[in-house]
Amino acid sequence: MTRPRPLSPEPFLPTLLLAAVAALLLTGCPEEGAVCTSGLSVCGEACVDLGGDAANCGACGNACGDGQTCQAGVCGCRPGTESCGGACVATASDAANCGACGNACSAGLVCEASVCREGCSEGSLRCGDSCVDVRADVLNCGACGNVCPDVQTCHEGRCGYDVVAACYTNGQLVGIQAGTDQLGPRRQFGSGVQTLASWDGYVLAADATAAKLLQAAGSPNDILVDPPYVYVVDSVNNTLQVLKREGPSQGPGLGLRTVTQVNLGANTSPQAVAKWGTTLYVPLFGTGGSMFQFGNAVARVDISNPEQPRKVDTISLTGLDLKPFDGGTVLPLPYSVAATEAGVYVSLTNLNPYDGYKPNGPGMLAKIDPASGGVSAIDLGAADCLNAGYVEAVGDQLVVACLGEAEYDEANGHSASAVRASGLVLVKNDAPVAAYALTAGCEPGAPGCNLSVASRFAVSEGAVYLADTNAGRVFVVAVEDGRLVERRGFSSPQALGPALEACPVDPRRPVSNAIDVTALH
Repeated sequence: MTRPRPLSPEPFLPTLLLAAVAALLLTGCPEEGAVCTSGLSVCGEACVDLGGDAANCGACGNACGDGQTCQAGVCGCRPGTESCGGACVATASDAANCGACGNACSAGLVCEASVCREGCSEGSLRCGDSCVDVRADVLNCGACGNVCPDVQTCHEGRCGYDVVAACYTNGQLVGIQAGTDQLGPRRQFGSGVQTLASWDGYVLAADATAAKLLQAAGSPNDILVDPPYVYVVDSVNNTLQVLKREGPSQGPGLGLRTVTQVNLGANTSPQAVAKWGTTLYVPLFGTGGSMFQFGNAVARVDISNPEQPRKVDTISLTGLDLKPFDGGTVLPLPYSVAATEAGVYVSLTNLNPYDGYKPNGPGMLAKIDPASGGVSAIDLGAADCLNAGYVEAVGDQLVVACLGEAEYDEANGHSASAVRASGLVLVKNDAPVAAYALTAGCEPGAPGCNLSVASRFAVSEGAVYLADTNAGRVFVVAVEDGRLVERRGFSSPQALGPALEACPVDPRRPVSNAIDVTALH
């Protein structure tokens, strides 16, 4: 890779949007009227996703029936229901089809857990002749008859997506149902959504241009939600911004206001943020002109009083053995950070500033001891990981997304023409134990082949949802004890299906940047 893109692929963006978008709907109105971005089609005066919109499934006005969702432009019964006489019913609770199609309960009986009974058990609510758990039933979410739209699930009586992916190239968001891995309809949201977080059923989305709720100059690279506060790092203004939720919102959103901000120093280019105790750890990528002076470090910010944050010190990463190839020059250049009980882990890209910022050492993690400030290195293995990017804890294990080394074709819209050592590495007890190679399901150079390059990921129900920053896909990989098992992708014959085509590729620009993914549940 010629240089690791900060979490935004465009390093100098004019404005920051930090918006709270209802995850229940992920609605958004296109600002250019009937001019739709890739993957959306004009229906009347709206831009809709014909592949996932149940009201316009496959064609404008083609509405799916009750209990159906739209997948790839085709209506079908939603998960948890089946077709009985042409209608989609939940046989677990439908008294006319209790346990199986046509198995009707006798008069006066109800259906619960696929069995006809005289009454509902404790904890279930009677809705007609059905006994349901309104905390989790998508057809009766929170109340009888409240049906969750498309592929949203019901959590504690509220409808919402399990996972949301952001498409930077076309400014769209798309919801995903965990477990089934079904896609909801793509929704236009701004013009360059670049980083996500979630809080209380809402998605916090930082956009490159249009303002919806809160706005400040800069380029947001990461968002940390720590109720009632939200912390945002800005890689252009070199700041840490603190926002606070001021009671219930009077309208859509969370009711956030800016409290203060901390200047982390010129040219530091903060990339991410994690919390350990009452201290924030902020990797300083240092992409400015004085990289050798300001980069290769992690800032520590005391937030014992979140409204008066204080930069404590900066931990240098320059003394680590980075295992450079052929003894050449290499810089750690920290990219992401995760905090666990064992310590704070920072991903290191290991790039050579004298050779086009290509990887010149294996992807690595730096482990920081919060008590002493001591730093040690973890080699992720050059064969599996170059240009280590996003890192997140999954139980007592760590998952690292490796951006890899990619060559880009300027004549073909800067799409990747070759990629190596891009994917995931699983770390346990401070050592790599498994790897997953990201593949595109086609031979490099083949007509229509869009290679995959790892970006950020989210974890939901024990699986990693990994964004593809070149072809707009989302790969799904289950995390097991010491193993990474592909569920949606192209490398395993045991996979349940191909990678999810989350962000459509624009034919005029053959790059689709699935830039970030967040888990809501």
